[in-house]
Amino acid sequence: MLIRLFASIFSKLFIGIIRINNYSMVPNLSPGEYFLYEKQSVFLSNYRAGDVVVIQTSHSDKRTIKRVIAVETDLVEVIGSSIVVNGKHILKQEGNLESSNQTIQKWNVESGELFVLGDNSEFSVDSRIYGSINVNLVKGRAWFRLWPFNRFGQRF
Repeated sequence: MLIRLFASIFSKLFIGIIRINNYSMVPNLSPGEYFLYEKQSVFLSNYRAGDVVVIQTSHSDKRTIKRVIAVETDLVEVIGSSIVVNGKHILKQEGNLESSNQTIQKWNVESGELFVLGDNSEFSVDSRIYGSINVNLVKGRAWFRLWPFNRFGQRF
């Protein structure tokens, strides 16, 4: 009984499980996969580019998962199909021809904010659409794949 109570409290405070329900992170994370994530705490809020985070969407009570590409003080530029962070190209979609009159969007990631993208940028609603997110919307950092068993524990 005491062990169950401790396990329940521990899981409520420190660890969560999320199921992927969309295609925004394909091929690294696919619909139907389950992941453990460490819940956000005062002590674990030092997010870095490359972290996969669970976020609460501001327009509903659903949670989703995205990859951090920029943190506070970073400059993010979307130039056509390219994404540039602090002057370094981090993403260039294939098949899109850039022209001289292409739309350029810029964001300075402010203190307490993150810029997040889906790995499948063609099908992802992310910071390119809604801008940087406040770290208070981050519910935790994904760290372990649970399901399917043939991909159990694989990196993402």
